[in-house]
Amino acid sequence: GGATGAGCALDAATREGNLKVACIERGDFASETSSRSTKLIWAVRYLATASVSLLSPQLFTNPIETAKDFVGEIKMVMNCHRERRYMTDKQQHLTNWVPIAVPFSAWHVSPPPFNHKLFGFFPVLAPLVFKIYDGMSGFSCPSSYVMGKEKARRLFPQLSGRMIKYCAVFFEAQHNDSRTNIAIALSAAEHGADIGNYVEMTGVLWEGKKAVGLTAKDRMTNQEMKIWSNNIIFAGGPFTDGMRAMEHEGATSTESTKLEDGEDGEETYDPVHPVVAKVKKPKDMIPAVSGGAGTHLVLPGYYSPSNMGLLDYNTSDGRFLFFLPWQKHTLVGTTDTKSDAKTLPEPPEDEVQWLLNECSKYLSRDLRVRRSDVLSAWQGWRPLAADPHAPPGAPVSRDHVISENPETGIIFIAGGKWTTWREMAEETIDRVIGEDGPKSTTLDQVLFGGEGWSPNLPIKLIQRYGMSQDTAEHLARTYGGRSFEVCEMSSPTGKNWPRFGVPLVQNYPYIDGEVRWACREYACTVEDVLSRRTRLAFLNKDAALSALPLVADIMAEELGWSADTKAEQIAAARAYVESYAGRIPKKQGSSLREATYEDLRDIFDSLDRDGNGFLDRFEIGEAASVLGFPLSSVELSKAFDKMNKSKTGRVTFEEFAEYWNLDSYLKQQLTKELGLGGKKAEDIKELGGGVFLG
Repeated sequence: GGATGAGCALDAATREGNLKVACIERGDFASETSSRSTKLIWAVRYLATASVSLLSPQLFTNPIETAKDFVGEIKMVMNCHRERRYMTDKQQHLTNWVPIAVPFSAWHVSPPPFNHKLFGFFPVLAPLVFKIYDGMSGFSCPSSYVMGKEKARRLFPQLSGRMIKYCAVFFEAQHNDSRTNIAIALSAAEHGADIGNYVEMTGVLWEGKKAVGLTAKDRMTNQEMKIWSNNIIFAGGPFTDGMRAMEHEGATSTESTKLEDGEDGEETYDPVHPVVAKVKKPKDMIPAVSGGAGTHLVLPGYYSPSNMGLLDYNTSDGRFLFFLPWQKHTLVGTTDTKSDAKTLPEPPEDEVQWLLNECSKYLSRDLRVRRSDVLSAWQGWRPLAADPHAPPGAPVSRDHVISENPETGIIFIAGGKWTTWREMAEETIDRVIGEDGPKSTTLDQVLFGGEGWSPNLPIKLIQRYGMSQDTAEHLARTYGGRSFEVCEMSSPTGKNWPRFGVPLVQNYPYIDGEVRWACREYACTVEDVLSRRTRLAFLNKDAALSALPLVADIMAEELGWSADTKAEQIAAARAYVESYAGRIPKKQGSSLREATYEDLRDIFDSLDRDGNGFLDRFEIGEAASVLGFPLSSVELSKAFDKMNKSKTGRVTFEEFAEYWNLDSYLKQQLTKELGLGGKKAEDIKELGGGVFLG
């Protein structure tokens, strides 16, 4: 049910020959890797790696293999351009172009990117490189250009104050990844595929050693079922090995193989009960997939222009770092660390801080990026694949792997990237049906919502339904031509303007009609709506928690939930959303200290969740819980009363500063968890960088 699995279902369902297709997903569509990307449909990195492979010392020691590697990388770039053109031409309701500036403050870079001396001259070569990149796309994208330092300061004022020589600007395509994934799945259903989310594979049906179907369980109803099939494809991304374990005779379902903490296995998440379990893998199974973990964080929109991003091509550890406008916020990512895949989005605090430190390098010195500016952060996993069934000496894939188990007949597809979802699906179905089978038609397919979309659709929605402009634009770029149906499900606001569409939370374009529509688009849980049907949890953890009760009310009405079911859903959604990082860090286990903390005011502002200028009892108690020392109601009352000398129920900054210089259990725990060493207010100002709540 991720991009590749749903893509396979769409490809098969749209070929001639009346292929019968079923696609099951153990969670929601896009609930894992496919919703946690950098939101780009891009290929520029692969042009760089192609150049590195050609200009390496191996060109002289092994010229034939080096040339083959270079040609392979260039083909990959060309394929990415074809797929990007397909998305931007055919799926205009889901994609947009975003210009990305690469700032240069020197004409030579040392140490050079990719540890290659020639790339030290990238500041000089960049305009030519990006023109070549444009040409490889057939100039199907907006043209790259050079931006002088004065224009850069006007268009990207957040960069002002830096010694910029110039900026090279190139274009990539951007999308809302979870919405694209859902559109792929719904398109497959429209063409006759049977699709089901929250249906988990629990075993394999056999005739001898040949797999002839699957056993599965509906995780919403606990109903068990058998699905018979001539061909089976595993498209589990970084979780593919957990599915492959079921190929081994004697492997049992996830229900009977839950392990204790510390044991080796793959994580699975219960969507209704906030429980994470581990699934055992047979010791004799050769792994096919390893995970590359990537953390992204979201900052307020004012940290970047609304129409331009930034690329740091040479971070402190050599990774690419994007700084992008997305959904009127600023998206920063990504890290890249080898790690076993986990299903919850909780990112390591050290990686959140590393991203903050890196993006601070490119912003104006008077624009301080604080830890408390992190509205949300999450971690996803990129599947790095190898073929366990390949014969000795077979070439290693640079991209995705399609492999068939010769004994069971099961095929798996793993690796790749969002950009090439359609290509991977086409190649996988080609492998299933053979060279003589019907050919793929997906290059001609417009995804769900494309019919009825036009650039003027937001205006039509405003005129017909009295929507706010922000909401109308959001609906058009999310649902395309189906926006009218969403609007029909929206409630009147009781106001002169906007007339329809009750907001789920202030300052965001999401409305009640989207929740009702989501229930018709396979949404089963409150978390489905908060994370993927809307993107609230990805954009602002606090806003998602605020919207949670209203979303639960609407879904309970639409789906007929009992009071107990509704309460269970609320608890599960709250637990899941809490696993995102937010303004207050979860410091346990982190070793990297903040480089952006300056004074006691920042601690106060970080605890002041709603930004109203004072602390209430709830905010103090919540902060203590998040930092690892929850207070009893008696302890909380005692600490709050000692802090709130005015007895107003509202602690001002002056009261907080006075309390900081007193000795108390709460102060001791705060200083311990914040790494302040018990410093008083006047001491903290001397610390500069190096502590916790920026």
